[in-house]
Amino acid sequence: MSGLQRSLLLCLFFIGSVSQAALQLPGGLTGNDRKEALRIIGFGTATKSLTDPYPLGGYHGFEVGLSLETIPTQDLGRLGNRLAAPQADVTIPKISIGKGLYSDLDFFLHFIPYNQRSEMSQYGGALRWGFYEGSSLPLSANLVAHINTGNINNQVTTRTFGVDMTAGLNVNQVALYVGFGVLQSVGGFVGGAAGVTDTGRHEIESVNTFHSMIGTSVRFQKFFAVIEFDRYTQSVLSAKLGFRF
Repeated sequence: MSGLQRSLLLCLFFIGSVSQAALQLPGGLTGNDRKEALRIIGFGTATKSLTDPYPLGGYHGFEVGLSLETIPTQDLGRLGNRLAAPQADVTIPKISIGKGLYSDLDFFLHFIPYNQRSEMSQYGGALRWGFYEGSSLPLSANLVAHINTGNINNQVTTRTFGVDMTAGLNVNQVALYVGFGVLQSVGGFVGGAAGVTDTGRHEIESVNTFHSMIGTSVRFQKFFAVIEFDRYTQSVLSAKLGFRF
């Protein structure tokens, strides 16, 4: 690893550990409110692709990066007992690591460094199988299975998993990819005095949806930048900077 890559790696971990705004949840959430909250939080924090659609390249392939994901959380304040003041959208930093396992099989991990101010933690992963590479055109297609778990304020825990199919076109140093899939999110909502449910008991809800995405990746030598737009019941915009070895 070069000195420049080590410096960038340290910078990514530093930026990823800075404070982000806390995600506030109103109390008194009914069954329908809890499902709506899960659609916002569970789907919004789901694992994103945010990488070049071309495989990492077997045992020697490795990448690391920092992503920023903007979750539209304003509607949370209108649920249950409502928040006293409107809540702005929340931007979440994630550190991600990718490793090529075989020539067409990649494994990715991501996590949010624990931040006491935001009282939020997340981690998850994805397994990507590149089942097609064009012989005459720079086209590729992948099947991706992914999972993400989260804890917000020790009031809500989420487990979101899904399967996506993506297709990418690589031209010189630029790649464009699109994809679609299915997603399910299961959430546990804490009751009691410090909880958020209307029943006062611990409640579990589950929601599912179709998912679509479009993104573009630009490479400069070993460095890359990605912008991705994901559509669930709401839309999430994400960006990522990183490098591949």
